[in-house]
Amino acid sequence: MVFDTLSNLEMYIPVLPELRLIADVMDHDDLYDKAPGVYKTKNPNVTYTISEYMTNTSDRPFEYHKHHSTVMIVLSGNELFSTSWRELQKDGSYDQKSDTGLVQGEVLSVLQAAQGRFAIFLPGEVFKSSIANVTSTPVKKVVFKVNEE
Repeated sequence: MVFDTLSNLEMYIPVLPELRLIADVMDHDDLYDKAPGVYKTKNPNVTYTISEYMTNTSDRPFEYHKHHSTVMIVLSGNELFSTSWRELQKDGSYDQKSDTGLVQGEVLSVLQAAQGRFAIFLPGEVFKSSIANVTSTPVKKVVFKVNEE
């Protein structure tokens, strides 16, 4: 997992080469004004979803993905991300079609995600997002899906 500010995004290209394309999309596609929806990029292995929602205080399972990395960028508002142990994967349910596993577990770390921050969750990393800090607040976020296959 990587958590940093957008000004440092390109520094992590050695970790995830598709970040070069993601940085280009961030620079040229005006995502801050784009409507919610699912979008393609010039690389068929990289898609992104723009969402607008209220953060949530309810307890939900953690998620993980076996075959893709997830890059989350908060466009406006703020929320919490939390992580848990990678080993939890063996205890949860996994849907191969969506490449999404869900597990219950203890919180390992909590990250304050606000506008201008991003997180990269590599395949197998267990995380939650869209968590309210104290009360529900509106958030606009882009989530890039980078297929590893």
